[in-house]
Amino acid sequence: MATSPTLARPKGISPQSRRHNEMRKEALAAHPELAELSGTQPLTTLVLPILLAVHWSTAWLVSDQPLWVIGLTAFVLGQLIYHSAASLIHETCHKLVFRDPAPKLAFDLGLEFILTSYGKQLTYQHQHVTSHHPFVGDYDNDYEHEDLCALQARFAIGRTHPVLQKLLTALTLFLHALPLGSVFIADKILPPLYAKASGRPVRDPQPRFTGTSATSSEMRPYIVVSALSNGLMLLLLGPWALLYHLWALSFFLGKLGITNLGQSLTEHPGDDDVNPTRSLYGPINWLLFNTGYHNEHHSFPNVPWTRLPALHRIAPEVFFAETERSYLGAWWDHVKQDFTASRRLKLHEQDHLSRCNGEDRTPTE
Repeated sequence: MATSPTLARPKGISPQSRRHNEMRKEALAAHPELAELSGTQPLTTLVLPILLAVHWSTAWLVSDQPLWVIGLTAFVLGQLIYHSAASLIHETCHKLVFRDPAPKLAFDLGLEFILTSYGKQLTYQHQHVTSHHPFVGDYDNDYEHEDLCALQARFAIGRTHPVLQKLLTALTLFLHALPLGSVFIADKILPPLYAKASGRPVRDPQPRFTGTSATSSEMRPYIVVSALSNGLMLLLLGPWALLYHLWALSFFLGKLGITNLGQSLTEHPGDDDVNPTRSLYGPINWLLFNTGYHNEHHSFPNVPWTRLPALHRIAPEVFFAETERSYLGAWWDHVKQDFTASRRLKLHEQDHLSRCNGEDRTPTE
């Protein structure tokens, strides 16, 4: 793994990550048999062709449909299929499908044939393992934290010009509803608007550690497979099928990504060092490969998705912290309240707020 070009990896782990290590020790002390759950699950590969067939079949079915049907299908079904495939990145980045490099790469490239992330899944793999897991709850080192200055700019507008903030929220949703709107268009339009309306910087001026990064040679096969997948879909199924795929991708990554954003909003509330992570138990885990068992996963990151329910079943006295809301409920509250922070307490510490040069350092949600 290559280190970040700007920052060396911090020493030590965050208190919340340390708490997960303690939870693992507590669970193992009471239930030594849990150690046997660690390992790989190669049978996960059987899901890959199923997801590929479902995604491409849906693209074919909408390839001769009106534009509104393509967009609606991408929103209702496409982003969920995409989220299901993306959940497998979570497995492979922890080497829970294959540990050996060659079969792992083959599996990763199979995912890329669905996701066409042009290597962004490899970026996620690096960041998730070297930034998120060791530094949960640490704004300076956990890449999943929203940029503090962008958050404060939004809060400032909401306090001083609430009608304007509602209009900006509506504009954000509109831009994110466009094909690739959340990937390219919104990032060009919204930051300058927020900076002008708030009179504040919208990007943290201090660099943050966001994990290690892949080399260009590591990224190359992912980029080639993504381009090949997009090209084949265009050639075999036509431009409207490719539009469906790109639209589903944009929904998944943006503010209209209900399950993806809702999951992020519920996993790490940020205000509880005793139970720093929440789990969601329910049927959606069948589609998202048990990523809802997130408290269990952070405590036992070497346990594959098929065995995470066993952790909860065997050690309920350790793994009992559930999400307060469903993914849909968390997403809806987030939108209604003009995109509230996904991490609460740690984002509001005084030493961090001074970075954004704001006069009012007591944000409310």
